[in-house]
Amino acid sequence: MTDVAERPRKTTIRRLQEMKRAGTPITALGVYESVTASIADSLGVNIFMTGPSGPMSLFGHTNPMRIGMEEQLCILRAVSGSTRHALLNAHMPFCSFQASPRDAVLNAARLVAEGGAETVKCDATVRLAPNIRAIVDAGIPVIAHMGVQAMRHVEQSGYGLKGATADEAKRLIDDAQTVAETGVFAFLLEHTCADVAEIIAKRISVPVLSLGSGARTDGVCIVSGDLLNYSAVRRPAHAGRMADLAGEIHKGLGRYAGAVRDGSYPSANSAPQMPKEQFEEFSKRQEVPE
Repeated sequence: MTDVAERPRKTTIRRLQEMKRAGTPITALGVYESVTASIADSLGVNIFMTGPSGPMSLFGHTNPMRIGMEEQLCILRAVSGSTRHALLNAHMPFCSFQASPRDAVLNAARLVAEGGAETVKCDATVRLAPNIRAIVDAGIPVIAHMGVQAMRHVEQSGYGLKGATADEAKRLIDDAQTVAETGVFAFLLEHTCADVAEIIAKRISVPVLSLGSGARTDGVCIVSGDLLNYSAVRRPAHAGRMADLAGEIHKGLGRYAGAVRDGSYPSANSAPQMPKEQFEEFSKRQEVPE
């Protein structure tokens, strides 16, 4: 096992389909700034998702429904500039595709043309299938996001586990099969019972990714800030932790503040000095004649 993928190559939709057929796990990561994007891209992560977690953490939003298109484009541009190998996906903000098929296509096109996205992600429902199909028909590939949908948290009565009852599980599976008919190239199932996620992955021909929905799908997605403990918003329980950046930053900034207060930072020798002869000449000029 290695932390670095050998010879990262460009992830395409065809490659993702081949990975599903071969049973090769797909890696997806929520990213929202260029440094993390550059590092993850060099490691061969397959898909980058610029979802609502980024604007919420970076811009201090407490509600994903308040994230606008311009903020999403700002983050998308930062990530796209550092992405060479990953397939770049952009989440469509609240009401950017729900009103009509025309609005859906125009706003998806903005994410591609102005932000650099290659694909978009929609909070999918059966009722919105025509709008999603319009985006696909316009030549913009779509990932269907189902299960917990942050921008529908009021309608869904919070962020609770999806597919936990027999009725809900059947409805979610049936809805996923209907949405698949729109031509989406992948699914993201968030906080959905692992049993249900596994069934959907087996019944649907396109890749199915898990975000807090177990490991029995075609791949896994996680938000980088949650995984690395570097976020201004609350981390979900399923995120796990591969690093503690917040802890390291806390310690580093604490040392900085303490050193400034006790006079040890910056050190006397760290700042550039005038050449001795120039300083002496300067000092003479500052003398006030008697």
